[in-house]
Amino acid sequence: MKLDALQMNTSVFSSILELDNQLIWRWYRDHLSGFRQAEENGEHSEHDLHLPEGETVRVPVCEKENFGKSMAIDEKQTGEEMHTTVSNRKTGKIALTVGSLRYSDLQKLLNSEESFCREVETLTRDLSPLYAKVGNELFFNASPVADKFHIIRSLMESCQDVRVRLRQDLLRDRRIQYDAHKKREKERKKQCLDQGKEYVKQGFKYEETELSNGETALETLARSRYLLFKYPDDWTVKQWKRAWALFEKYPEIKTVYDRCCEFRDWMKKENVGRSIRLLKEELYDWMKKVEQDEVDELLNFKSLVERNLLPILNYFRFGATNAIAENINSRIQRFITINQGTRDREFFYFRTKKYFS
Repeated sequence: MKLDALQMNTSVFSSILELDNQLIWRWYRDHLSGFRQAEENGEHSEHDLHLPEGETVRVPVCEKENFGKSMAIDEKQTGEEMHTTVSNRKTGKIALTVGSLRYSDLQKLLNSEESFCREVETLTRDLSPLYAKVGNELFFNASPVADKFHIIRSLMESCQDVRVRLRQDLLRDRRIQYDAHKKREKERKKQCLDQGKEYVKQGFKYEETELSNGETALETLARSRYLLFKYPDDWTVKQWKRAWALFEKYPEIKTVYDRCCEFRDWMKKENVGRSIRLLKEELYDWMKKVEQDEVDELLNFKSLVERNLLPILNYFRFGATNAIAENINSRIQRFITINQGTRDREFFYFRTKKYFS
């Protein structure tokens, strides 16, 4: 059946046959998909972990044949549930999906598949301590590779954090001035009543200096979010004017932005395969600049890089990323959107296993 081969919505068939969509959906689930037969055979829960505390950890996908030399591990949220997904970077198929983010659960499950874990040569992952521990202790023959996307995202968040901090400083200043204005008005009103004079309320005025682009500092800080994600060559004329005004008013943001561009240049794909020694020297030079700048947000990112130096450098050795895991996550999200969500969670797991593993 077409629904078994593609991520199709039953509404397509219901519209063609001019039948109720829910009716078609129930027909497919209960009679055509094989879901009920698998349920009767206990296939839905055959890999679940049953913990001593009485808790059951769902393992909807456990396909040993999908393990390979190049694997990726990532988390995925479906509805309110969080899952750990291990996928094959070469085939794009899911090898394992576990409804848990606890190391103890992953350890019990992966220890039972030790022979397959032993064959993994590279494991791409984000920078979370959980997946670092999983990679080091359970995929012990695999070289850990930090995912470039997560590294750059953390870098850009540090740049945005500076912008947000400065904007919050201005908002706090405006709030303090407004509170002082309310206090003065309250005292003035009391004085007018005591003296028998008419009280005329005075509005609050917050004086803001207009920047060179015609916007106030608050407006420029709020509207600079997207330009900080781009390289200067990708800015529009309006963004150029806004960036010039922003950097002129807040040199700290320009410093952080320049360091972000330098790090992004260092992590470009063109550097894959270069001498690790030279790359480390360039990175250490960058770190020295960050220390001299003394911006907390960037120092926090520097600390993150130092703690994950080996997996980050392994990116240049293997050129591997977690793109396949992110792609699977986006495909699952689209699958959820076009197939009535995850309210029928068992059927969702059944179809996920069929389509993605």
